[in-house]
Order: sequence, then structure tokens, then C-alpha cells
Amino acid sequence: MWHNLGGRVVSAGEGRVVLEADLTEEAHGFPTRQGPIVHGGALAALADCALASAAATLATLAEVPTTASLSFDFYRPARPGRLVARAEARHRTSRLAYCHATVEQEDGTVVGEGRAVMYFVKVVPPPAQP
Repeated sequence: MWHNLGGRVVSAGEGRVVLEADLTEEAHGFPTRQGPIVHGGALAALADCALASAAATLATLAEVPTTASLSFDFYRPARPGRLVARAEARHRTSRLAYCHATVEQEDGTVVGEGRAVMYFVKVVPPPAQP
């Protein structure tokens, strides 16, 4: 999904991440009478990548976060171009992280917000090779 969105990490810290992606009309949108807009699924996918990344900053080496639930509220149509997702993990328990994200146009206009519960799955190390 990262490759499809053209996503990249701009900054990351404990419990926080900023991602950006170049969303195009051809790959992620469609035309309307008011001009091209980005498909909502692409916006939700960008938010999900940011939410999981924020949770990942709190993961140990023996676990990986997966999305247990995701909701996204669309405030206004997003235009093709560079979009920015800012996410933070607001609370972590032993197995869950509660996260929030905003998705903005390059000019800072917020086009939507998402929330997710991330579940930390234990990673099973591969067996040792003889």
C-alpha cells in the first residue's frame, strides 16, 4: 500500500509520525464537475499507514501493530497532490494502542480525521538454521 500511495515518512518520534504521499487523479481519484478529487479509500489507507506507524514507534522488537478497528471522517473533498498524515498513539496498554490522525492537503487544510485501535501481535522468531 505504501508504494501505491507513494508514501514516505517525514518525521517520527515516540508515539508520533508524519507521513506524506503524492496522490494522483489517475491512480487515486476521479473527475467531478468541481474538478478531480481523491477517492476516500486512498485517504483512509493513508491514515491507516500513519496510525500503524505511530503505534509501531511504541512496539518492542518482539511485536508488530495491526489494525483492529479503523474509522475515518471525511470533512471535505481532497484534491490530488501532496497530502500529509499526522498521527499519534495517545494511549498504549500491553496489547493495544489507541491512535488518532489528521489528513491534510499540502496547504494545511484538514480533509479528514481517523481513529484506530492497533493490536500488537507477538512476532515468532524463525527457527535457528543448523
